[in-house]
Formats: sequence, structure tokens, C-alpha cells
Amino acid sequence: MISNLIDMVFLEIGKNFTTEAYMLTTQVQGILWSISDIIIIYFMLKIASLIREKNRKKKILFRYIFLWLSAILVPFLVFTTTPKQFFILESVIFGLQFSVLIYSVFTETKDTIIFFRKIIVDND
Repeated sequence: MISNLIDMVFLEIGKNFTTEAYMLTTQVQGILWSISDIIIIYFMLKIASLIREKNRKKKILFRYIFLWLSAILVPFLVFTTTPKQFFILESVIFGLQFSVLIYSVFTETKDTIIFFRKIIVDND
């Protein structure tokens, strides 16, 4: 009974879900996810920068440049008119963001663990 009702609801939504509706919802979702990714990665880079500064290591400028480049590209998602255009642009944005994230995880993990371990041990 409930399964049939759910099926009917989704079928009705699907019948009225046009390409324009798909593009609009996809663009909104892509913009919101991209903004949230930028915020999360930005704060992760700030933490890494503070730890690097404390350890007297050089700044991580290029990662910030890649992150800001992805931020500059996000508004262009509004202007995509086909799913293919959207997918390509979102892939570039996602690729820039997660390249920064993955590279940072590999290069900053050891210093970050040591930094937080010192904080935890000193507070005991």
C-alpha cells in the first residue's frame, strides 16, 4: 500500500520533471555543494597554514590559488544550459577543490597530528 503510494508520487514527479526543472535544481544543488566545499577546504587550509607558520614552514599559496580559482568558476554554473556543460564545469570545480584537499591531506597529516597531540597532552 505505502510502496504503491510512494511509487505513484515519484512517477507523478517524474512525468512533470522537465529538462529546465532538472537544470535548475541541478544548478542550485551544484552551487550549494561547491560553496560548502570551498568553505570546508578554506578552513582546513587555514588550520594547515597556522600549523605551518608555527613550524616555520613556507606558506601554502598555490593551494589557496586553486581554491579561489574554483570559487571564481562557481557562479558560471548558473549559465550552463545543458547537462553536459554543467557536468564539465562542475567536474573542473570539483577537481580543483579535491586536488587541494587530497594534496593537503597527504602533505599536512603528520604535522597536524603532532600539533593536536601536543595540545591534548599539554591539557592532561
